Amino acid sequence: MMSMNVWKRATLAIVRKPVRSGIIGLLMLMVFTSLVAQVGVSTALRTMSDSIGAGMGIGFTVSAGENPISAEEASRFSRIPGVTKTAYATKTLAQVDGARPVMPRQGPRLDSDLAMQVSVLGTTDSSLSEEFQSGLYRLEQGRHISGDGDNVLVHRDFALQNGLSVGSTFRLRQEGRNATVRVAGIFSGNVQAQSPLPSDTSENLIYSGRRVTSALTGNDQIGMIRCLSDNPQDLSAAVSQAKTMAGGKYDVTDDSARLSGVLQSVQTVRDLVRMVLLSVCLADVLVLAMALVFWIRSRIHEIGTLLALGIGKMRIVAQLAIETGLMAVVAALCSLGTGAMLSGYVSSRLLRDSGVAPLESLHVEALPPEQTLLILLLGCAVIAVALAVSCAAVLSKSPKSILSSMR
Repeated sequence: MMSMNVWKRATLAIVRKPVRSGIIGLLMLMVFTSLVAQVGVSTALRTMSDSIGAGMGIGFTVSAGENPISAEEASRFSRIPGVTKTAYATKTLAQVDGARPVMPRQGPRLDSDLAMQVSVLGTTDSSLSEEFQSGLYRLEQGRHISGDGDNVLVHRDFALQNGLSVGSTFRLRQEGRNATVRVAGIFSGNVQAQSPLPSDTSENLIYSGRRVTSALTGNDQIGMIRCLSDNPQDLSAAVSQAKTMAGGKYDVTDDSARLSGVLQSVQTVRDLVRMVLLSVCLADVLVLAMALVFWIRSRIHEIGTLLALGIGKMRIVAQLAIETGLMAVVAALCSLGTGAMLSGYVSSRLLRDSGVAPLESLHVEALPPEQTLLILLLGCAVIAVALAVSCAAVLSKSPKSILSSMR
């Protein structure tokens, strides 16, 4: 026994008591899993928060109201310092030939003309619209509208009801004017309708090039300008200059308030995940500490026998540390998988239940290697402290008292 290597004794102790070793290893796995899941979700949501501004498009919107904007005036807003992207848009109503609007399941009964109308939003770039930038709408098939062509985007429900697909054509008409359009893409999503009219629902919204709305309305005036900036620091000055240029003629809306609400939602989800997982981790650490105490006490006869054979306390502590270390290494490696699964599940559930469309579509990416390594080292340190406390309760006694307690 004295000549037996401490590593061999530690390995034999683990193998000979598989149930006891399995319970200790499982508790360690729970500690590591909670820590890894916490750092995975926290880091992923922080990355999302850092990049969400660029993804959603920070900027401002100029609305014409009762004063349509000319192309010359619109170009002045697009040249404001700090504005990197601009989309012009005009919204009108039209009737559809070759397709029928999606009727709401509930609502007032309307005459045939109102019931057959859809909204047509002519834009120079549909991807820059607030709904697509915020994630309320998502492109499912095809491509976005860009330029002044005759292509359109239609809602998925509208396409399903009318048997439309990418490449299908139909005709829009308004007061004797008409335009034949081709489906370039299909989108999904929903925005709360502002009225019970079918034309105000997301299902009956059609994105088109501005040439289509010009053909329907008979003019080329602009109803809205969406200006985006890549640098949030430039936004305040750009909004101030836009309001000065607009005077009282147009309404200028800063979109940063919408962005800050989404970022606050991300932070709320992040704090909630951190609180829940840290609470679980703390509970696991306490249970593990108590389990290690009982683990050491259950081996009092083994410790006493080793002392009787002349093996010193430090070599016994080394054996216990090696046993714990081996189980901790296995638990840490397993936690990389279980922690990733838990972080993905918890964050996805919280994001889906947040009620914020941009968050519902987000996904937690792979675990960050540096933060994961640090958190695993922290878990090992916690286990080392718990082991030290557990060993101190027994090995602080004199060999004589330990041997006498064996009787």
